[in-house]
Amino acid sequence: MINLWYEESPNQQVRGPQKVLIGLRESLEKCNVPYAINEDRYAFNHLIQYDPIGHIKHEKLEHSSCLIGPQVWPFDKYGEFLKRCPQYYKKLLMPGMSCYLSFIQQGYLEEKLALWPVGIKDINVERTKDIRFLIYQKERPDSDVNYVISFLEKNGYDYRILRYGSYIPEDYYRCLSECSHAIIVGRPETQGIAYQEMMSSDMPLMIWDNREWYDYGIPVEYQKNPAPTSAHYFSDECGEKFYTKDEFESTFDKFVSTEYNPKAYVKRELSYEVSVKKLLSLFE
Repeated sequence: MINLWYEESPNQQVRGPQKVLIGLRESLEKCNVPYAINEDRYAFNHLIQYDPIGHIKHEKLEHSSCLIGPQVWPFDKYGEFLKRCPQYYKKLLMPGMSCYLSFIQQGYLEEKLALWPVGIKDINVERTKDIRFLIYQKERPDSDVNYVISFLEKNGYDYRILRYGSYIPEDYYRCLSECSHAIIVGRPETQGIAYQEMMSSDMPLMIWDNREWYDYGIPVEYQKNPAPTSAHYFSDECGEKFYTKDEFESTFDKFVSTEYNPKAYVKRELSYEVSVKKLLSLFE
């Protein structure tokens, strides 16, 4: 009962934006919610990804009950239209708090914003009983990753490395089986689906977190995006966070000596069922 409007990406490599749309469709199917893609099959509920196809559809709607998202880029003509004309939609969907606060900072009406992370699938793997680390690098200097590698090698730990944008899904899921723990050396995230899928597989995370936002696609005046983090959705069940090299070793010692239950957190907060329930409540 939801009409989805979005443009399929020609990029065959699965990255965050594609994962959001895949997760959205899979979650609706899992919860037996009928949906159509780029056609008016159902009477009322429209979820519009704000790209050229979604914008054209939005211009033709005669009601203001549609939701805009799950991804919205504010720094173009479409974003300016949404800022000027909040009467033409019900909510803009924000994947995390940094986006939420950033849109307020840019002049969007807070009552028109809603936090909604896309659902994360339940991942079950046959995992090694050996301690082996997955190092995940995303748009961070090689010097940071080399620091982690040097520490692991000095202490006799085995590891695998995944670098954002240079691996295929098979590599990712193989690492979920081969590794017992993950060390995240990444940039601030809007949602962080790759990390949440690690958590769904019950892999604890040690996150080298961020206190400043940076994104090469964001204008300079918005580089100080509020509340930056690599993990908006995270708790003590999921692992540990740290911010500086000085904190690394003490955090690592705690990380390898503590039992975590990240899968329980994902089921409770981010599962397909939880996400779809929240989405339907937003339509209501």
